[in-house]
Amino acid sequence: MKAARDSKVSSPVSKLLLEIARCPNLRQCLDGNGGHSPCGKIVRSQGVKTLASHQLPEPWSGRLEQAPILFLASNPSIEKQGEETEQYPRWSWENADIEDYFTNRFGGGRKNWIKDGVRFLRVDGSYPTRPVSFWAFVRKRSIELLQHEVKPGVDYALSEVVHCKSREEFGVPEALQECTKRYLTRVIASSGAKVIVVLGDIAKKAIANSLDIPVGSNFDGPLQLGNRERLVTFLPHSNARVRRKFETCLSSGDLSRLRSALK
Repeated sequence: MKAARDSKVSSPVSKLLLEIARCPNLRQCLDGNGGHSPCGKIVRSQGVKTLASHQLPEPWSGRLEQAPILFLASNPSIEKQGEETEQYPRWSWENADIEDYFTNRFGGGRKNWIKDGVRFLRVDGSYPTRPVSFWAFVRKRSIELLQHEVKPGVDYALSEVVHCKSREEFGVPEALQECTKRYLTRVIASSGAKVIVVLGDIAKKAIANSLDIPVGSNFDGPLQLGNRERLVTFLPHSNARVRRKFETCLSSGDLSRLRSALK
């Protein structure tokens, strides 16, 4: 795929998607001009030596403007260095392909990027037999809220407070303030979500610091965020070894309010 960074962008949300995917900090860090950038640690953790082959920051996955639920986690994970098999956008991709990938990642795009909402498309055209545990988790939590089978990317979208990929949140604490300052409020403002589900302590901290939302409980709202009223709820991260379901983390009244908002 050839780079086409100057191709026409159709909407403000598309512009934001590409701004995040082609974050200027990424180029600076890989060109060696990032100095002491807070993003340097996470950007260089991929180990690639060229900008063209770098796996891009992940703006969001799914139809952000329409999905009634938005899950916010810490940062997207990545396969082990040297073992990458996922067909995932690089800097060399055309803008139209990048936009299609992230917007239609779960279905309806130029390729079947993700199968059954939990298995990614490999470079060789196959899909792993083992699902991505995080995707399986958010699908189950969406079903728990909506109380019916869900369509990934349509009934819910996914985003992160730090958009660069790394393993086990490597470099996330250093990049957190910079990334949230640049993008978090604009991602939320672009979202059509009635319910925002914040996953894990890092995302919870970012929400508290960036949006001035109290985090003393697991539920808050309605709150005016990005010119919309929204309910905000907090759950442990998908890999936390504690109770992680809405029914075990929220009161029955708070869970009922979330479900009512989504009807």
